[in-house]
Amino acid sequence: MGNTGGKAKQAVEGGMQKFSACLSKETGEKSDMAKMEPVGFGLHGPDVWVDNLRVHGEGVALCSDPMSQDRCFFECKIVTNGGWAVGVAKQPAHTERTLGTADPSWSLSASSLSDTSVAEGDAIGVAYDQGDHPTTLKFYHNGKCLEEATITGVRGEVYPAVSVGLGAVVECEFDGENGFIYPPPAGFTAIMQARS
Repeated sequence: MGNTGGKAKQAVEGGMQKFSACLSKETGEKSDMAKMEPVGFGLHGPDVWVDNLRVHGEGVALCSDPMSQDRCFFECKIVTNGGWAVGVAKQPAHTERTLGTADPSWSLSASSLSDTSVAEGDAIGVAYDQGDHPTTLKFYHNGKCLEEATITGVRGEVYPAVSVGLGAVVECEFDGENGFIYPPPAGFTAIMQARS
């Protein structure tokens, strides 16, 4: 009976070490949590080619994971200009030729930017806030908010989405694993892998 306190203390300390190893990448110890795959592309149209995080061809491609957290952010680099659009979409939109501005997809397109010139190498950031009502979808060009492009009232489960055409090539960063060109707005985080 006298050793019960010692066993309990060892169990708690051992549990805390395992818990710390799960949370810290710097421990060097094996984690009990499974290694999560990077967030990439999932559903896409038949004429869209996905090469890692780069898309080209004609049509729509959706991220593999929905935007599940309250405030999330992703970024798209325009590799080759053409007909492109970035935004969010419901799953059925992957069969469309382009992203739209109303259900089932909401986006900013190259053709909708009258006062802003987007060059090859520029970054378009997308910040989705579903923590407040109404929901807001904001777009950023090289880190600067394009207030006039803000969309409100997006509803339902949506995925980061991009459409390409007319020779456009777009490279996306969803989870921040490769680093964003411009940091997310305050309070926003990269897309997290959906838990099963």
